[in-house]
Amino acid sequence: MKRIMNQLKFLFAVILIFQINICLAQKVEVDSLLNEYKKCKTDSAKIDIYLSVAAVYLNTEPSNAIVYGKKALEDARKIHDCYREQLALLTMGMGYEDKGDINNAFNYFNDCYKVALNANDLKGLAEINLSIGILYSDIGNQQLAVEYYTNANQYFSRTNNMRGVCKSYVNMSDALYNSNNSDKALIYLQKALEISRHNNNYILLYIYSNISEAYCRKKEFTLAKEFVLKGLEIAEKSDNLYILSSDYLILAKIYLAFNDLANAELYIKKGFEIAEKTGIKEVLIDCYNLYSQVLKQQKKFHEALLFKNLYINTKDSVQSSLNNNLLQAYESEKKDMELAIIKTSELQKDAELKKQHFISIIILSTLLLLIFIAVYILYSSNKIRNANLALEEANNEINEKQKEIVSQNNELSLNNDMIIQQSIHIEELNNIKDRLFAIISHDLRSPLNNLRKTLDLVINGRLSKEQFQTVFPMLDKSLTTVSTFLDNLLEWSKNQMKGELVDKTAFDISLLIKEELELLESQAAEKQIILSNQVSVGTNVFADRNMIDLVIRNLISNAIKFCYPNGKITVYHLRKDNGMVEISVKDDGKGISAESMGKVFQNNGNFTTQGTNNEMGTGLGLLLCKNFIEKLGGEIGVESIENEGARFWFTLPSASGRFYFAPFT
Repeated sequence: MKRIMNQLKFLFAVILIFQINICLAQKVEVDSLLNEYKKCKTDSAKIDIYLSVAAVYLNTEPSNAIVYGKKALEDARKIHDCYREQLALLTMGMGYEDKGDINNAFNYFNDCYKVALNANDLKGLAEINLSIGILYSDIGNQQLAVEYYTNANQYFSRTNNMRGVCKSYVNMSDALYNSNNSDKALIYLQKALEISRHNNNYILLYIYSNISEAYCRKKEFTLAKEFVLKGLEIAEKSDNLYILSSDYLILAKIYLAFNDLANAELYIKKGFEIAEKTGIKEVLIDCYNLYSQVLKQQKKFHEALLFKNLYINTKDSVQSSLNNNLLQAYESEKKDMELAIIKTSELQKDAELKKQHFISIIILSTLLLLIFIAVYILYSSNKIRNANLALEEANNEINEKQKEIVSQNNELSLNNDMIIQQSIHIEELNNIKDRLFAIISHDLRSPLNNLRKTLDLVINGRLSKEQFQTVFPMLDKSLTTVSTFLDNLLEWSKNQMKGELVDKTAFDISLLIKEELELLESQAAEKQIILSNQVSVGTNVFADRNMIDLVIRNLISNAIKFCYPNGKITVYHLRKDNGMVEISVKDDGKGISAESMGKVFQNNGNFTTQGTNNEMGTGLGLLLCKNFIEKLGGEIGVESIENEGARFWFTLPSASGRFYFAPFT
């Protein structure tokens, strides 16, 4: 025990000498900087001198660091230099942190954060987030520390400051393994190690130290020793006492784990020596704790208890100081909150009084306004009543006139409709007239002129009897065509001009078809065409017999015209489920092209083609058929393939099952 106390006395003497030397060196550096201050001509340069002096005092004399930081802050605010204002606030916060005044440290860090945020200074935001994270880590709130380190990392990344990113990763790993999350801490340390190797080994010794500490926490002591030795090599070259003392203690833990008590004691003493020199209390606490464990392993229980007590008392002292600072911060914040509550209460009372006064004014103003409105309403009511009576009389007069106008408009509308109908009827009559003249001039004049010329030849003796006999069949055919044309023309004209009167009766359509085939047999014989009637006797329909007579005659005549010699025409029927009878006229002639199919039943009657013997038509026959069939409540259509014949069909109501009464004569 006496040997240990002698060692401690020696260490205290060394520490005193070291601190005197540090103070002398600091004084020389500070004096040099202050001499430079006297030579400065610009405010910004003077502020930089104050900040440099404050940086010299940080970690050793935080009170002096705060004093010069405050001077820098006052001058920076005078010239509205946001950047130097942030540096001054950050320096003062770090000074208060070193003093253990957590409350003031937080206040200055928060002020620094606000200035950086208003200036949108990403670099400043990164540094202040890092500093606040360190402060939270020091007071044991690792969760908040990680949040601020993460924010700092993001700001450093946005400014492409890889050294800052590396620094934030190292601090984040420290917070993580302090909260027993060594695995995640190692992930961030590996990232920091990669960045450091690409940036001139930036803070590499801190990274090695943290990696070895993390592996110690995981009890992977071989890996911990590998990294701590790398860190020691760099720390010894750079004379970094903080890292040296931390690494010595890590080696002591490793050797203690390997039960190498001699080396464990050696490195504890080395760490203890540096901790005493620098006043690094967390290292000193770890030294006491580790040395008590070594002494216990060496069966030196009395000495082990002594160092255990030193460990507990020193730790309690630090914790007590921290707790006092936190308590002061809490009391200060509580006091601020109480003052804020009192102020808020006073403001609320004042606002309530103002509100009541305002409401009183509004109520009084409203009452005055209501009185004015009431007087105005009483004054205006008589005028409004008189005006309403006048308006009522005027409205009655207007209503009477509107009724007259509506009546006149209705009459005009009826007259206008009649004029429109008459105009449409006149236009239709004009179209019929034009069509009649066109048909007569084109289709009637030509065959009549041929007949007249032939008769002139006979009368003048220019055509012999034998020659006339030769021409006679042609004249007969021409007259037949003209006769058919005239029949169709008359029926069509009558239908167009005044409408055909429909006289529906029940009759056997097979007999009508038989009569028409007999009439047209001679015409078919000229081309040696076979006519076949397959419509069953007793196929009764309800229609106008004369109209159907014309329809059948036109359809069979057309079939003969377009049928090749030695062809065949068949007429047949089909009973429909809807009470209709379908009559078909089918030939095996030249048929109709696909292009012409849509023109067959056009209303203008312009569609006509030459027959197989160059027979001519007028185009009226099919149009007349369509008009008649539709008037009788049926439909008409055609199916054809060119050069394979055609089938014209139409439908009529069946007369089966009907009762008909003969008209009175």
